[in-house]
Amino acid sequence: MSEKSRNLAKQLKLVFKIFSRSPTLLFSLVVLLVYIIAALVVVLGFVPPLPPYKGGWEYMYQPPSLRDFPWYILGTEYTGRPLLLTIIYGIPKTLAVAFLSALITVGVGTAIGLIAGYVGGLVDELLSLAINVALTIPTYLLALILVVILPPELKTNVLVLAGVLSITAWASLARAVRAQTIALKRREFIDVAKTIGYGSWKIMFDEVLRFMAPFIAMNLVLSCVGAIYGYTGLAFLGLMPMTPDNWGVQIYMAIRGGGALYSDKAILALWSPIITIVLLQYALINIAKAMEDIFNPALRTYLQGEEM
Repeated sequence: MSEKSRNLAKQLKLVFKIFSRSPTLLFSLVVLLVYIIAALVVVLGFVPPLPPYKGGWEYMYQPPSLRDFPWYILGTEYTGRPLLLTIIYGIPKTLAVAFLSALITVGVGTAIGLIAGYVGGLVDELLSLAINVALTIPTYLLALILVVILPPELKTNVLVLAGVLSITAWASLARAVRAQTIALKRREFIDVAKTIGYGSWKIMFDEVLRFMAPFIAMNLVLSCVGAIYGYTGLAFLGLMPMTPDNWGVQIYMAIRGGGALYSDKAILALWSPIITIVLLQYALINIAKAMEDIFNPALRTYLQGEEM
């Protein structure tokens, strides 16, 4: 086995040990894998299509049944379709919007922070001005305004929604990366890289960036959490198309049906998407904490010392 393969095996063993030491982390990993598998199952067409809309109050929020098991075990939702099936159909788009939004947020924030911190001078002043302006604008308020004015056909576009949700979310990361870059560019390895002949772009996006990779990776996961809240929140406010495969729409319609007020008829339709969102967020937050442990040199040394 080559040295590179041995190092990879050692790192994978360390990751497994960190997750296996905590039942909470192990549970979170299993939950996230279930969501990813469910999304793949939907995308690959291994689940039945959503049945047609059934009009009439008699079809709305029917109690759980064993009909067409397991799709009706949570009953029906506001269109008369099986609630479990609509929740599962909401997973791929939610994950796609969250991941793309996080990717845009982290990509833009990292690039602006690196360039501002490393280049300095007028470039730093202009980019810092842009960062400060973005920090003064609430991301979700601006996203709400943009979604209102978007054409209906763009409100279902995953890439457009991801861009809207990350419109100013990159600013706090950019400021943090800029500060770390200013500190790192004074270190000796930067002078060595310049002496060897490395260009500014290679130094920024190779030598400097690898020192901040753990911090950026954790921000990627946490940005997914914020994007999920934003996506479902905009749908809950009625600013997205009223499609049954959107968890925010399901919650909104269940509340209208009395699920949170005076009727228990829509209780399952209210709490099922809420629990689905909470479980996903809980898993992502715990995995972000686990990444901090994985990248922590002191913990790595301690765990590797236990193996000796």
